[in-house]
Amino acid sequence: MSEPRRVLLAALAAFAVALVIAGCNRRGQDDAGVVACVNGRPITLDMVEFQYDLEHSEALTGQMPSVSALRGAYGEILGQLIAQELVAQELAKRGQDVTDEELKNAEARIRADYPGDSFQKMLSDEYIDLDMWRRRLRCSCGLEKFQRLVLRPSIHLDYREVEAYYRAHQDAFRLPERVRLLVVMATDRALTGRVLAAHARTPDAAALMAAYPGTQVREVTLARDLLVPAWAEALHDADAASDKGVIVPNRLGFEGLLLLERLPARDLGIAQVYPRVEAALVDERLQQAFELWLAKAVDASVIRVSSRILHKKVDEDLPPEPQDNDTDKPDVASGNETG
Repeated sequence: MSEPRRVLLAALAAFAVALVIAGCNRRGQDDAGVVACVNGRPITLDMVEFQYDLEHSEALTGQMPSVSALRGAYGEILGQLIAQELVAQELAKRGQDVTDEELKNAEARIRADYPGDSFQKMLSDEYIDLDMWRRRLRCSCGLEKFQRLVLRPSIHLDYREVEAYYRAHQDAFRLPERVRLLVVMATDRALTGRVLAAHARTPDAAALMAAYPGTQVREVTLARDLLVPAWAEALHDADAASDKGVIVPNRLGFEGLLLLERLPARDLGIAQVYPRVEAALVDERLQQAFELWLAKAVDASVIRVSSRILHKKVDEDLPPEPQDNDTDKPDVASGNETG
C-alpha cells in the first residue's frame, strides 16, 4: 500500500463510526440495494459486501460471523465508503476526478506484478469480481489524487519544526548494534568451506559466486537482535571472525557465515535523517488536514443511511426459538402477512 493511501485510509477509519451515526440521524434510504446516499449519490450493499469479503477471510472459509459482528463490520466499511464518496465528489467539483486513462494506467501497473495470466487466476481463486475491483481501484486512485492535489499543497514545513520533531523522536533515529556478514549457501559442505576460505583472496561476493558455480554468495548487514537463533549461536564461535568462518546446516544444504565487521549502535544526525523526519511530519499533517476537511464535508452534506444496516435488535444473535407443533394453539402472524 502506498504511503499517501495509508495516511488517508487511517483517517477514514477514524471517522467511519461518526459518519454512520451522522447518517443514522437522517431519513433512511429505502431503495432496493441502496444502503446510503451521499448528496444524492447511492452506495449499494454489493459495494459494502465486496469490501467486507476483501477484508475478512472468514467470509470465504465458511465461518459465519455473528449478526452483531457483521453489522459492526458493515457499519465501519460503510463509513469508509461514504468518506471515499465525499472525496470523489470534491475532486469532481474541482474538475480533477479520476479519468479512465488514469484508472487504466493504475491497473496496468498492478498487472505488471503478475506474469502471464496469474492476475486473472488470482481474481478467480479469490472470487473477486473484476468490475467491483476496478470500482475499488478508482476509489484508491481518487484518495491518492486528493492527497496530492488538494491536501499536500496546503502543508508547509519550517526547518525548526523538523528539528523539534527529531529531538522529540530521537530514539526512532538510532541505529542498533549490527553485524556485517558474508553468507554462502550451497548443497555441499566442503564447497561452502572453500568459498569462505577464498574470501581472503576474492572479497567481492559476486565474483566469488561466479568463481564457484552452484553457490549463492551475498554480503548482508543485520541488527544483532534480528539474527535467527542458529546464526546468533554460530557467530559466538571464534572461527566466525576468522578467514575460516563457520558452517551451519539448513534444510537445503549448508550456510557459511563469515563475520566481516561488528558495527556499534549509534545515533543518526539530523542531516542524515532529514528526509525521513520531513516525511513523518508530512504524514502527520496530512492526517490532520484530512480529518479537518472530512468533518467540514460531512457537516455540509446530506448523508442518508438505511436503518436496516444500523439498528441492532436485542436478541439478533440468539438462535431461533424451536417450533411448537401443538395444533391446539392459535396461529401467530409473522408480521409480514397482509389482508
